[in-house]
Amino acid sequence: MRVVVYIALLFLTGLFSCKKIINIDLKNVAPQLVIEGTVTNSSPAKVLLSKTVNFSADNVFPPVTDATVTISDLYGNVYPLLQTSPGTYTNNNLIGTPGATYRLQVVQGGNTYTASSTMPQQVNLDALLTDNIVFAGKIIPIIQPQYTDPVNVANYYWFIEYINGVENKRIFVWDDNLTNGGVSTRPLIEPDSTINAGDTIMVEMRCIDKPIYQYVRGLQDLQNNAATPANPTSNISGGVLGYFSAHTRQRKSVVIPQ
Repeated sequence: MRVVVYIALLFLTGLFSCKKIINIDLKNVAPQLVIEGTVTNSSPAKVLLSKTVNFSADNVFPPVTDATVTISDLYGNVYPLLQTSPGTYTNNNLIGTPGATYRLQVVQGGNTYTASSTMPQQVNLDALLTDNIVFAGKIIPIIQPQYTDPVNVANYYWFIEYINGVENKRIFVWDDNLTNGGVSTRPLIEPDSTINAGDTIMVEMRCIDKPIYQYVRGLQDLQNNAATPANPTSNISGGVLGYFSAHTRQRKSVVIPQ
């Protein structure tokens, strides 16, 4: 997932929906560092570094190539991340362990940015169920991830859907307030769904910690126009955009029936 800065877009959408013509002076602002870091239990650690651009610029975020990036654990192990492509820093030897806490440090432009994240225990993705709903007179196929939520433990889930190999930008994230200790088949519903019979759907299930849930939930609220436009609070210190997440990761695929 790439971080999306929604505030300017939402603000302008609201203005241009009015009939009156308004001239807006969009002042240039200094580029901000964007950090997107992940440690998972099934893939090498990765950190993406880029800079924001002004609203009038092309939607291409320049990579940051002059940073020093490390991730450490509570046992004193320090893992340097090497730049494998512009703005992408990885360490193939760092595969996360559920229950462990990891600390990110990024040094760039004379500034140091830090964050920590604890990888939750994995909740197994048991199956992907399929069903149909009727929305606005249209039959929409939906996917229902099935899993059993642990009892008396706060859990947070982030689902990423791929349709025929293409990531769906719709954000699906929730807690276990409605399913604590039970079997969940909560569907991934999108009113503007492009899923059709015969499509192959892959779902990635992430078990995330609470700070990341709050961050991604903030993005979801903005995407659904359910919040005052503002960038969600990052768990990274130093006034940057983005997040650092240690999470479990598992995937399953299903073909939509004809």
